[in-house]
Amino acid sequence: MADFSVGVVGLDSLGAALTRRLDDRGLGYTATDLNTRLLQAHLAAGGSAPAGSPYDLAQICDLILLAETSDDTVREAVLGPIGLVHSLRPGTIIVDMSDVSPQTGPALARALYSKGAIWIEATPMGGPQDVREGKLTLLTAGPAEALDRVAPVLRAFASTTLRLGELGSGPLAKALVSTLGALSVAIYTEMMVIARKAGLDAAGILSAIPLIAPAIGTPPAAVAAEVLSGRYRSGLPHNLMLDNIARVLDAARATSAPAPFVSLLQSACTSAIHFPKASGDHMDVAHWIADNAHVRFGEASP
Repeated sequence: MADFSVGVVGLDSLGAALTRRLDDRGLGYTATDLNTRLLQAHLAAGGSAPAGSPYDLAQICDLILLAETSDDTVREAVLGPIGLVHSLRPGTIIVDMSDVSPQTGPALARALYSKGAIWIEATPMGGPQDVREGKLTLLTAGPAEALDRVAPVLRAFASTTLRLGELGSGPLAKALVSTLGALSVAIYTEMMVIARKAGLDAAGILSAIPLIAPAIGTPPAAVAAEVLSGRYRSGLPHNLMLDNIARVLDAARATSAPAPFVSLLQSACTSAIHFPKASGDHMDVAHWIADNAHVRFGEASP
């Protein structure tokens, strides 16, 4: 294992899972969060080696895993009054695993350039359970030599590491994949609603799609598990899905790429927020589609 003093900044669900995985793998680390409640929860759960702030952590760590949950919190952790910037040592490698917009990482990397810090993007595809099982996929960008150096640490919690392009490519790629998944769920739900309204067996049609039209591919498992069952619970936040859609549309506008279906998806997801049965889950859009058609999945066909 590479000889690094590892730090984790951000102890929400992803960061907390990182610390548990590092513990399981016998890798020492220092952890902190701007939110003292999360830092206290880390300690209460048996976590070790707390640092009072990112400033304190940067004084002792030369490999820092950033696991913040928004553009604002990652900026605060890096550039704020008690941020990393004030005590970073030259050569420190920062691995950004935060959930941020494609523009934020490159901007922070530029802000730290004069400090001699090395910025690596490692956008995670997967959730806390994937971290705990060492099955995370990372979409990476940054200096190849630095990525090679930190690879042994990343392999402690990630089974797949992909290089996609320059800094900022990871968050955009994740947004594209997430938006495609949501669009697929919405389209399949709409087709299943029509099938149900026409008196057809929606579940049977869903199962037959890869057999009748193999070129279409396999339907999203979420449609069978969450839509046809009437559960509508993926565990993914609806607001996060809207953020990803917005990032895709920003990229489409910046590159003059047409995105009519993504625009329609954004409108549908926005309407679903105000749906009386909305739960805050990203499957709310599927629930909204079915409910507007007066279709109740999970019940016997009329």
